[in-house]
Amino acid sequence: MTCCTRCTCCLNAVCRWCVPLRRSVPLALLFICMVASPAAPSLPDVVLDTCLSVDRIGHGQVGVDPIAGRVQMLEQGPLSPYRLYLPDGDNSRWRIGYASGNPGAGDYLFVNSHRGYIDRAIALGAETASTVQRPQEASFALLSHLGQRYLCLMELRGERGGRQLRAVFVGRIPFGMGGDLHLYYKLATPPPATTDPAR
Repeated sequence: MTCCTRCTCCLNAVCRWCVPLRRSVPLALLFICMVASPAAPSLPDVVLDTCLSVDRIGHGQVGVDPIAGRVQMLEQGPLSPYRLYLPDGDNSRWRIGYASGNPGAGDYLFVNSHRGYIDRAIALGAETASTVQRPQEASFALLSHLGQRYLCLMELRGERGGRQLRAVFVGRIPFGMGGDLHLYYKLATPPPATTDPAR
């Protein structure tokens, strides 16, 4: 066998080995990206249920701090065309509210520097989030569970089966500065009332 023939055989063997390798590389890269990409943290069921019934007494495992105070509606100028709703404008620690009116950027809830965009909310049911219909009538609260704080917004949406239908947005508040609110959305009737003492 000549040198050229031996080289040709070697190249053919290498190429046959490379074909399955080339096919597996994209799958391996996809797996690496899935592992490396941070997924939105899950929402405890007890936190969601508390937000659905935030206007009731007795919340069991979740601490509830209702947000109430002097209502402020701010109309922003053309450079920032948002309409801001601040349910507690006198709170010096927590800057909490809802911004709407900018079709290019989308409505969002905010806690201090953290924003959670409504159209990015993770739906926990068949219905997807669209907007907060009447922010001036909604219930806002800060929830705390196992050392983590959450923003809760709940508004009434009529009835279903003779029971009040409620839309809720719940967002985990990041620690420190920066970071987005990971919003969850659900349209549902509230869970049965509980008489467990708050802890």
